[in-house]
Amino acid sequence: MARIIDKNTRLIDIDFGPLSVATSRQAAEFFADVVTVGRNGQSQLLNLIPPSGLTPPVQPLLGSFIQYERLDLSFMTNNNEIMLPTEVSVQRTSPVPLGSNINGNNFDQIEEYIFILTRPLNNTELATRVDGTYYELMRDMGLDASSSTGLLGPNVSGNAGWPNQAQTIYAEKRMYSYNSNLMATIANGELQPAPSPYNSLAGMPNLDSVTSWGSMGAITGPNLHCYRMVINRNQTFPALVGTFNNVAVAGSSTCNWPPVSIRFLCTDPGYSEGEYLTRLANAMNSIAEDGETA
Repeated sequence: MARIIDKNTRLIDIDFGPLSVATSRQAAEFFADVVTVGRNGQSQLLNLIPPSGLTPPVQPLLGSFIQYERLDLSFMTNNNEIMLPTEVSVQRTSPVPLGSNINGNNFDQIEEYIFILTRPLNNTELATRVDGTYYELMRDMGLDASSSTGLLGPNVSGNAGWPNQAQTIYAEKRMYSYNSNLMATIANGELQPAPSPYNSLAGMPNLDSVTSWGSMGAITGPNLHCYRMVINRNQTFPALVGTFNNVAVAGSSTCNWPPVSIRFLCTDPGYSEGEYLTRLANAMNSIAEDGETA
């Protein structure tokens, strides 16, 4: 439903619910092998990377996830109101995911993406995948000059190709990292040597950077397709012989992802009927093909 601000202004929003993702890794293993999720954001999960599915039967992106919501804009035309979203704001209750990282990977950053598209991706394909290949491809999405590599790209976006800038209303990338000053170290409380079960103990990560892109032109609908994607390698320890030695201790990580509210301010952009129909056609001219979407 739209919130009426005044006779010429409406406010609509989409919310991603909070999600708790916990992963655990056995001693001396390279990747986590258990993942559990909680809180009401589960109902919006389109994809969650499980511990198995490839060879070897573990996932370096275990616990990474995609949430999805569709925003119906048809009320604007059903009510004979030519009011279209012209401004966007993103609000959240915490700038970073809360939680802890015990004996975890503190050298890979956590990535969070928000995509607001005028056409859906192939959600049926995304929902059934058990590997992180599509996550890597979706990193480069939403600008005219961006390109995806590999044979799996069309399966996500259809034969029409990846969404261009005009079809990407808003996109945002946030990067988080763990600061050694916020860990249990010699500087603020040295961990006990063996047989202590802890090799490193860290709290919540820091926010490193925020990048945004997209067209943010007046949106003609009929729907907006909203994705929240998180790439997380909290319990990943690669096998780098001669470079990196995996200490034989178990690890666990918990990220409590805060809710996100994406709000659109709707006003009359002053389009003629022809301009309105042209923009609607442009927004929908690359609907994903080859199967169900959303």
